[in-house]
Amino acid sequence: MTTPKPKLYFDLTTLRQNRSTSLQANGVTRTLYETAKRFYKDDLEVTFICHDARTNEYVSVQADPLFKDDDLNPEHLPDLLGAPVKAFHLEKYRNRKIKGLFHRLRHTLRSHADETIGAYDGEALGEPLSDIDAPFLSLGNLEEARRLTEYVKSRAPYVPVYVMIHDISPLRLNDPEEDLGAKLWLEHLRRTVTTRPHVLANSEYTRSDLLKFLAEQKLPSPQSTSVVHLAHEFQEAEPIYPLRQRPENGFFLLLGDIRYRKNAKLVFDAYLHILEHDEDAPLPQLICAGAIPNGAFASLNKNQKYTAIGKYVTIVQSPTQAELTALYKEAIALVYPSLFEGYGLPVGEALWMGTPVLASNATSIPEVGGDHCRYFDPHNSEELAALIQSTLQTKNALRAELPLRAELRQWQDVKEDIWQAIQSHNAPPDKRSSVSKSISQKLEEI
Repeated sequence: MTTPKPKLYFDLTTLRQNRSTSLQANGVTRTLYETAKRFYKDDLEVTFICHDARTNEYVSVQADPLFKDDDLNPEHLPDLLGAPVKAFHLEKYRNRKIKGLFHRLRHTLRSHADETIGAYDGEALGEPLSDIDAPFLSLGNLEEARRLTEYVKSRAPYVPVYVMIHDISPLRLNDPEEDLGAKLWLEHLRRTVTTRPHVLANSEYTRSDLLKFLAEQKLPSPQSTSVVHLAHEFQEAEPIYPLRQRPENGFFLLLGDIRYRKNAKLVFDAYLHILEHDEDAPLPQLICAGAIPNGAFASLNKNQKYTAIGKYVTIVQSPTQAELTALYKEAIALVYPSLFEGYGLPVGEALWMGTPVLASNATSIPEVGGDHCRYFDPHNSEELAALIQSTLQTKNALRAELPLRAELRQWQDVKEDIWQAIQSHNAPPDKRSSVSKSISQKLEEI
């Protein structure tokens, strides 16, 4: 019995880099995992693959251990896919050469130790790919998309590659001339688009922003661009409340790192504004959940500006799926003041869970929330303060206005839209053959 020929190669390499207790903590990881699981469950010959940096080859992945059960424990990923091979960037230490040499030596020794103990050998990893003749799909981070597109271009240039661009925030919020992370990201983008892949954008905003940036930089355009909006669907678990006690006045939920573009300080400024007018206002707690490092609130409070509202702020670091479920269910509302998103998964998930949403009107966020959210200017704390106060007065009515789940997008919808985009652009093998024959005939005539 022969193995069915794959109709799609699906890259899972980014899953290997997950460091959270939940696959939901990172939007890229979440999108990759949930979509891959839907492809796995459908009657479609998909070969899941993972990059082996030691040989610069892609190997097949046994999908059952990853997707057979509904819940994958992220702690099992290193055993299944192996540890990621981390690159060392000496340029990071361009002004600290001795420290750079020390860290390069440490990186080399650690990599050798990991190799010796077999840390890179995942139980689910199979044989290297051969006879490549099916489209490739990358929904992971841009570095992995760049690596995959270059791999396919060098081995089977006629085979189409589909990559999802989640956003270009590193280039819109940082200067590549000053920020090493943005510089590396720009290089990944340049090398990716140079291979002319088909691009899947997760929102109309991301698509237009990407094309505008490519034009600004005089970089090649993709072969095609398709918009595939992500899902509202949230994978619930048995709820486990993460705190010992529930706040007396309830709580607003903030998701993501409270620093940088997630813009939590706007919510803190709104609370300060409310307390200036009524110091005894019965304000709810602000539960901030996500990959939030120790000292994040202190870093925002260096000048003691937010000391007065510190008692309202509670940090929940890297919540599990069960804890996220409880937080969504019990929150008065999700407050999402982000300055820049490619999509904005928490907005959709809150709607799925029946939680009201107060959201920034920036970038792609209104595409996710539609008419179901209350929006505010992410630079106007007074506007948000007024919205918070009106929400507290009408919170029961807000829940009654939320959409039914049947009106919202599911991950199966995302899978189907991606497959439709692939089918619409993928030339069948016989067409490629006829094109090749035509070219050969013309060369012979010459």
